Amino acid sequence: MRIKGFLERKFDPPAPFVKAILVSEELKVSKLVDFHIDTGASASIILDKDLRYLKLDVATLRKAERNVGGIGGVIDTRVIEDANLMFRIDDGSLYKERLKMLVGRHNLMSLDAESRRLVLVMPSLLGRDILRRYKLIYNERSDEVFLER
Repeated sequence: MRIKGFLERKFDPPAPFVKAILVSEELKVSKLVDFHIDTGASASIILDKDLRYLKLDVATLRKAERNVGGIGGVIDTRVIEDANLMFRIDDGSLYKERLKMLVGRHNLMSLDAESRRLVLVMPSLLGRDILRRYKLIYNERSDEVFLER
């Protein structure tokens, strides 16, 4: 089974991404999200740009056991308890991965204008909580990105 990803060339060097439909029955959400494949992220997380796109009310989400830290500092972190990621696989069908999806929100008011602009273009991340279930194939030269089982 293969999930085809893509290289996002607006990043230098190009960054590996994969598309997935984020589904939460509890939140009544079912939308396509581009996830940056990030082997440095221990957990998958929805960040500010997609938080706005998905129109999530973070106040309704349970606070995570601990906040997430990374580029941009430590951020308020919540959890979507019933998250599913739906990936299109090589036979054309959808494959479901269940997870507790983290949702991270920066305190935008504490950032200067340039930092705020950068935070609002940062993609959501597909982390090792999902990646560990797959073999990652990444070959920029041949323009290949796959998650394979």
